[in-house]
Amino acid sequence: MNRNGLLLVVAMLACGRLVLTGQPQAAQGVFTSAQAEAGRKTYDNSCGKCHTYTLLGRKGEEGELPPVSTLSAPYQKFVGNPNRVPPLAGKVFLSRWGGKTAADLIARFQITVSDGFFQFEGMDEASTVNITAYVLQMNGAKAGPTPLTRETTAVVNSLVE
Repeated sequence: MNRNGLLLVVAMLACGRLVLTGQPQAAQGVFTSAQAEAGRKTYDNSCGKCHTYTLLGRKGEEGELPPVSTLSAPYQKFVGNPNRVPPLAGKVFLSRWGGKTAADLIARFQITVSDGFFQFEGMDEASTVNITAYVLQMNGAKAGPTPLTRETTAVVNSLVE
């Protein structure tokens, strides 16, 4: 190979490297598997009663589980009729929360459980962080080595696939 051909190959490889390093990197996991699993357990014993175990919320349809009738009277009154509760997973949820940060979502969950209406036993700040990890996972985010914290600034849509 002549010198010009070799220089051309080296230049093409260098350009390819620049293109690859200039691409946006996929977001790394901002929560651990253990956090998401702890969040699932807490969610199932608290939030899942109204938002449903699928995280898809309530649309007031027959057959939604658990039945609204199994909730305490104050929760039934809060949910109201036609038994609608916003989803915590899926397109509607991501259209509302996708542009916000994980920290924003944690803060919203914290307000919900600390406003005095929802009295879930053992619910604390760590619980809301773990529930957030679970919600992120259920929306397609992958766990990683980094624990989720109240200061995590990753945008929700950057985490989901």
